[in-house]
Amino acid sequence: MFEVYDFIDIYESLKGVPFEQLASIKEKLQKAVNGPINAAEETPQSTAARNFLFEAALAARAHRPDRGLTTIFEAESDTGVRIESSKLWIECKRVTTADKLEANARKASRQLESVLRKRCGSGHRGIVAMDVSKIMNAGDKIFVSPTDSALIHSVNNIMDQFIKKYSPNWERVYERRDRKIIGTILRLAFMATSEGRNILVHASQWGLNPRLGISKSDDQVLRRLVTTLKDVA
Repeated sequence: MFEVYDFIDIYESLKGVPFEQLASIKEKLQKAVNGPINAAEETPQSTAARNFLFEAALAARAHRPDRGLTTIFEAESDTGVRIESSKLWIECKRVTTADKLEANARKASRQLESVLRKRCGSGHRGIVAMDVSKIMNAGDKIFVSPTDSALIHSVNNIMDQFIKKYSPNWERVYERRDRKIIGTILRLAFMATSEGRNILVHASQWGLNPRLGISKSDDQVLRRLVTTLKDVA
């Protein structure tokens, strides 16, 4: 039930894109339907399926031509986004435990450096995207909140506190990385109950942590991207 929401969002976002442009998304989704049915049963050897689903979900969510953002479906990185004159190359990681944050940031940023070295011009930037849902919830627990508004407040606060606590992990890595790697996108998603309406709901939040010391223009590009990620209905 939890992953169904991602599949629906991907369909709704990309149903107007010509099919021939979606070969990479099709491939990711074909891989995403494998793996353990229950996320709580994942092992380090069986996480690949949901990793591909995260890549496809981010690619779909960032594709908002009406807002001037389009996904680069043929990206050499996990996905990419065009924002006016900028091209943002994104490497995605699903992190299962907090002690693996730094290692995942290191691997993703190294992959981005490889992509960026092949791109000429000033409009290319790199972003690390990490789904941290399993750090907060192994996948078998339901978050209980008294009302919808309390749930929204709780999710926002969880993301803010997560970034505050763990951002030093990836900032240590970025100190030694290309300055074109400009920040980190984070995603948190889980099932919850809103007791006021007595229903089960899917809760998710996207967060932004700009790399320390980036330019004002790079900061604005990041904020425009994360605003689009968060504001999708």
